[in-house]
Amino acid sequence: MLSENWFFREHAKPKVINFHDNLVHDARSKLMTVGMNAHIESENRYLAFLDYDDYMYSHAYSVLINSLGKSKAAIAFATVEMAKVIALKDYEFIYEISLPFQGANKIDLLKENFCPIHSYIVDTTRIDATELYFQSDMTRLEDYEFLLRIAGCNPCDFSQLGVKIGCYIMRNDGSNSTPTEADGSDGEEKQKIWEFNRRKLLSQRSKIEVKFYASDF
Repeated sequence: MLSENWFFREHAKPKVINFHDNLVHDARSKLMTVGMNAHIESENRYLAFLDYDDYMYSHAYSVLINSLGKSKAAIAFATVEMAKVIALKDYEFIYEISLPFQGANKIDLLKENFCPIHSYIVDTTRIDATELYFQSDMTRLEDYEFLLRIAGCNPCDFSQLGVKIGCYIMRNDGSNSTPTEADGSDGEEKQKIWEFNRRKLLSQRSKIEVKFYASDF
């Protein structure tokens, strides 16, 4: 339906891919990999991610692509704000905006993820295509594992940190996958899922190759 009623003639029509694996599970990592495979097959150069409930500002991708053009790095980063919202029937009311994602360079990124998945763009011509996948058995922190793997051994550009390019939405109704105080009875199950994936990440991060370049700092 989306592709049939595409009103933005100045933009390329979206490609819709139906995914079926006949399993009842969280398929987010598999879906991301399917999308990246389609991206590679289409020979598109720049790769970026955006969760359905988050936002990018209109200047976001021009800022990141221009930065990559100057630095010749493989990945460019900028700053994403966090908006706390109350989910209402017809709209979301933003009652607080903050900047919780603090870091400055690759060393900070290796310590802790301060770069949400929509805070960066990847130049796929400078990345080994075999690295463009998400761990299918990870349903949380899969974005950090992916980022560590591609950023660890490739030059990164952090020069646009401080330039706000998007917004990470945190709802007050507990609907985010990240555990919050609003989770209620679902909180314990969420915590179990997160702990499993934290252990998975810890077991793998020591195997990730890390190289440093001038643009990383």
